[in-house]
Amino acid sequence: MQKTSTLSPQEADNTLHSAIIAIDKSDFLTAKGILQQAAKEYTSLRLYEGVSICLSWKALCDYILKTEDFITSLKAIDEAKFLAQKTNYKDAIDTYRFVNGIICFYENNFYEAQSILSDVNKKTTNAFIKEKSGLILNKINDKALNRIEIIEQKFAKEANSTLISLLKIGRLVSAETNLDSLLETLASETAKALNADRCTVFLLDKVNNELWSKVATGMGSEEIRFPATKGLAGHAAMTGNTINIQDTYNDERFNKDIDSKTGYVTRNVLCMPIRNMKHEIMGVFQVLNKKDGAFTKKDEEILIALGSSAGIALENTRLFNYQQKMLEDQRLLFSSFIDTLAASIDARDKITSGHSRRVTMYSDLICQILNVSEEDKDVIKHAAILHDIGKIGIRDSVLQKEGKLTPEEYEHIQQHAYITHEILSKIYLSNKYAQVADIAASHHEKFDGSGYFKNLKGEAIPFGGRILAVADVFDAITSKRHYRDKMPILNALNIIIEGAGSHFDPQIVEAFMSIRCDKMVDVFLTEYNSTLKEEHRSILSQYTMRDLHNMLCSDEEKNEHQNYFIELFNEYYTNKSTGK
Repeated sequence: MQKTSTLSPQEADNTLHSAIIAIDKSDFLTAKGILQQAAKEYTSLRLYEGVSICLSWKALCDYILKTEDFITSLKAIDEAKFLAQKTNYKDAIDTYRFVNGIICFYENNFYEAQSILSDVNKKTTNAFIKEKSGLILNKINDKALNRIEIIEQKFAKEANSTLISLLKIGRLVSAETNLDSLLETLASETAKALNADRCTVFLLDKVNNELWSKVATGMGSEEIRFPATKGLAGHAAMTGNTINIQDTYNDERFNKDIDSKTGYVTRNVLCMPIRNMKHEIMGVFQVLNKKDGAFTKKDEEILIALGSSAGIALENTRLFNYQQKMLEDQRLLFSSFIDTLAASIDARDKITSGHSRRVTMYSDLICQILNVSEEDKDVIKHAAILHDIGKIGIRDSVLQKEGKLTPEEYEHIQQHAYITHEILSKIYLSNKYAQVADIAASHHEKFDGSGYFKNLKGEAIPFGGRILAVADVFDAITSKRHYRDKMPILNALNIIIEGAGSHFDPQIVEAFMSIRCDKMVDVFLTEYNSTLKEEHRSILSQYTMRDLHNMLCSDEEKNEHQNYFIELFNEYYTNKSTGK
């Protein structure tokens, strides 16, 4: 952004940092005054993302100092939200959402606070916000547990300990999505609730008509599997009846062979089917050896109550696992589709084969430096691998021309960005990948607005597109083409550095120059299906691309280690490394 005062953005950032330090010390009055000053400084610089951050923090200070009430504070946050969304600045968006969550917490709206802060904590790259949101989430969890303990204490006064056990079981299974863990919890807690020695939770495999379980208290983790028509558990599964045997060895339905093999003595058994919401049998509880006598009608009632919760939990877990499998299958299908599209580009021109892959790798390295979230990184990765898909619509005579393009030919090849957008925007993508088309098609936009195809400027260019711009240009000038060899590394780095503020986002250039040299060499070597020697990695990893550029530009005499580093890097860059 163009400045309208002699104040620098760094000075405004320093003022804001001082305010956040005061907030961290709970000195909200001091923080409020500093925030007002910071907001003025950002306004004079027309850095409205900074203004947004100041408004959010000031709203929190006003609320805590009781200067403003809940409704007024939310209105102030709405103003911050408007500026944050208008500038599309991630840190500003994270800040207003974090403050909103904090105020919800203080208003005892724990559900809303937990929802907001969990999402912010997962996605933010702001270390201060991540730390504080984590602390508040812990407090929310503590309050939730305290409420449960109060309920349990109430039950303790009004009911017996068995009901408390049922409450604990319901709490434990309600959020469990791992089937093995769920079965283990159900088995162990059911044994405790009924004061029994052992419990097994069998699931009904309708396809193979078998009962099976990996979890049986006291029996280790070996899977048990047998025909659903056999044994007491099978009888309960087939008939839907509860079986309560007070003396197993005098009941002909009991199979004594299992005891003979294991050495275990079964005195009494309680078997009951587990049903889902449709009243369909999903499995069977088999509880063995009541510790204080035989199983009673009351135990059956407890198991019925538990079976209802267990059936819902098992159904939810199965649905969750099925959904996860479906999502994984979709992800693999989507990735395969993406790879196929990328391969179709490589097939057009073997000499540029691998370009999209390297651009993806460079983009990933930049994202790592910028601490981009895994979700956003995945979106940028897919945009990077597809950024040149529009070249499918470019004539071979232009795409593979050896030598300089004519103005007409250059205009024709520029159309590939537009074609990329047209192709990707017609592919149905989930909400997560909704930005892939815009990011991929914006890799030729320039920070000063002179790029194509939309002539976007500054932060109007998608963040991922600004990353791709640097990665794409660097790979293009450092790769062999029909009409030239790869550019000397110093010249290539000069182009990237000198393009900051005009062609490229300065923030992205700074991140690119902060990449370790061994990571860059890893990308170079993919072109030759080669790998970096570990002894060479230990040397290259000591320097960044900024260090390399400074050394190459400096007239000062270099020491032996620096000279060896430069020589080693150039050997890998030019593919002349002997690997010795």
